Amino acid sequence: MEHSQDLHEIKVSKKWLHLGLTAMWLVQTLVSFLAQAIVAAYFGASASLDAYLVGTAIPTTIYMIVSTGLGATAIVHFNQAKARGGESEAREKIGGLTVGISTVSVVAAILIFLAADGLIGLIAPGLRNEVRQQAVACLRISAPSLPFVILFCLLSGLLQAEGRFYATSIGSILFVGLVPLPVLVGKEVSPEALAWGFDLSAGTGCLVLFVLGAFRHSVKMRMLSRVEWKHVITFSMPAFAAACFTHGIWLLERYFASSLAPGGISALNYGQRIVNFVAGGLTFATSTTLLSYLSDWLESGNTARAGAFNRRIIGLTTRSAIAGMLGLLLGGEWLVRLAFARGQFDESAVELTTTVVHLYLGVFVAYLFSVVLGRNALAVNEGKVMVASTGALFVSYLIVAPVLQRILSLQGLALAASLAWLLSLSVYLFGMCRKYPYLYWQVTSTDTNQSVSKRMS
Repeated sequence: MEHSQDLHEIKVSKKWLHLGLTAMWLVQTLVSFLAQAIVAAYFGASASLDAYLVGTAIPTTIYMIVSTGLGATAIVHFNQAKARGGESEAREKIGGLTVGISTVSVVAAILIFLAADGLIGLIAPGLRNEVRQQAVACLRISAPSLPFVILFCLLSGLLQAEGRFYATSIGSILFVGLVPLPVLVGKEVSPEALAWGFDLSAGTGCLVLFVLGAFRHSVKMRMLSRVEWKHVITFSMPAFAAACFTHGIWLLERYFASSLAPGGISALNYGQRIVNFVAGGLTFATSTTLLSYLSDWLESGNTARAGAFNRRIIGLTTRSAIAGMLGLLLGGEWLVRLAFARGQFDESAVELTTTVVHLYLGVFVAYLFSVVLGRNALAVNEGKVMVASTGALFVSYLIVAPVLQRILSLQGLALAASLAWLLSLSVYLFGMCRKYPYLYWQVTSTDTNQSVSKRMS
């Protein structure tokens, strides 16, 4: 009876939050669609856009890595500190983390700026010289955005840990929507103008979250001790390693695709954008709230509530995966035309991008479930499964992608990504379901206690 009442409370209390977050996602999706439509109209699938995508690949990849690793670390670290010493101490520790991370990011930005020429040659050796020089210019322009990108991810995690999900949604909308603004207001249609837009998006999104956090005194500056830094690094390393493996394959994709005909990198990017639009919408509420709730309940020992909530999320994810896959399969070309087919985005770009969307279906399904399983692993501090799964993703793509590229060219790279993601998902499912069954199906109290004891140890 008590368990049924808890489950009912979960459904009622989260209903309006999920509806609100869904509305915020719709706004973010519309803004992102509009931004990408503007880019597509001005640049199409071209060598100029290839230069921008390669030039911003490093800060973009760092953003994806830290948004996964650093944001999650902030959530769990905040909840752990709050459980031990109260909310004030938790905010002080996050403040100390903010100072240290900001310092490191400034140094990294300087190094990336100075080494831009060599870095572009490393990640995209097949580019023609003119495109390569544009890519170097884009990297030098976007390198100063790195501190803002990293601080944005840290503040997003902190605000999510405090339950301020709408604030992070506002920051995300600004982060994705301002990239084409310099092209619209200026006279120059160039990859360098887009790179300035990348800086504008990162800086504005970070500033808004910082103001919102400062208004509620969410961050209190204090230096962390050596022991505290050791704890943070030890805890966060599996999450960062997993994020590096996960997003490293997109850097590898840029590497392999640099030898394709001009526009190949752009087509892969447009296809990934369509898949991300749909997948991001279906997982927006889950990715925003799940880790915060699970870590809070598990830290307080409420495993029954955590398991009931997680099983409900998995059921929702399964239905979303089926509906989304059918939608992309049947309506992929319509989505491509709706989002991009105007201006310089011609019929050949539509055909290439639609093909990529269909071949990315494996990425789509695996991503939906990995959002849940990855946050499950973070909530129970299961670093080994995370690293094993994402390591399988990276290594399998590294082996399969060059083989399929030689056989199928651009299509081979998209297919290789799907196969690698599905293999990674199977490793995640096996490891998490075996070690933490109470999160995935009804189990006896003895099994639950054993799993919890294993997590605590």
